[in-house]
Amino acid sequence: MEFFKTNDGCNIAYQDVGSKSLPVLILLHGFTGSSEVFQQNIPALSKRFRVVAPDLRGHGASEKPPHGFHVFRLAMDLHNLLGHLKVSQPDTVKCIAGSLGCSILWSYAELFGTGVFSHMIWIDQAPMQNYASDGSWGSAEGNRGMNSAAAVANLKATLKYDPDSVYKGTIAGCLGYRNHPVEGESISDETRTADEEFFLAIARKGNPEWYGNLMADHTALDWRQSIVETFGKAESKTNVLVVATNRSGCFPAAGPMAAVSFANSKAEIPRARGVVIEWGGHWCYWEDSVRFNQLALDFLL
Repeated sequence: MEFFKTNDGCNIAYQDVGSKSLPVLILLHGFTGSSEVFQQNIPALSKRFRVVAPDLRGHGASEKPPHGFHVFRLAMDLHNLLGHLKVSQPDTVKCIAGSLGCSILWSYAELFGTGVFSHMIWIDQAPMQNYASDGSWGSAEGNRGMNSAAAVANLKATLKYDPDSVYKGTIAGCLGYRNHPVEGESISDETRTADEEFFLAIARKGNPEWYGNLMADHTALDWRQSIVETFGKAESKTNVLVVATNRSGCFPAAGPMAAVSFANSKAEIPRARGVVIEWGGHWCYWEDSVRFNQLALDFLL
């Protein structure tokens, strides 16, 4: 594990795997995770890319400051990471982002543009979590549970007195075999237990109150028009693959897939496409790493 310091003095941990002569591939994890969630993906991906996987501020081995629980701050951390890596040439960086990581990329695009990125993969994150008051976005697209101020308030309260119940609920919602089991799928008790212990240990490395503040910021943001105006511009050359799933406990597939139409709505040359998978849930890259790795490589290469 290596470290760099952000412009506001926060120490961020990151893995740097693969030859430095290869193109850079950034891996961005989601809420309560760390770069360790990609341990089944990095060996395969690092054969073709220099894989750089940070632990987000407040997560994993990175510093846990009492501030900075905003998606825009995490986007600035990504900008600082690219500066640390001395990566600035257009169309030179690729990125795979899951959940919250997608929002970080959308925020980055607002702040700094899309120019440095040639390819992005957005995994199971809708452009808006809450339901819209005007009826334009609701249960068919938004988050299945974390979709209102009341839901966030309940989450923050629970994180204060029983954080493990929140972490375990997150795990249950993110593993497709837990929340959307399919007939004939055989997951051993040993695997179920090992998965829960693994993700629970990672989540416990963060501060529960900080997590709650981050989720409150995350859920309040609406990226729909932002995606149109950033990725849809003629000058944007970023190719996007949206990965959605019918087995997510977080979003119906229509939510993440809507990002495809937003990204292409103004584009002279449509550069976004989507795929709905059936072999995993919100953490599909963990549940079937072999399939995910091949899907990613087919798109990125």
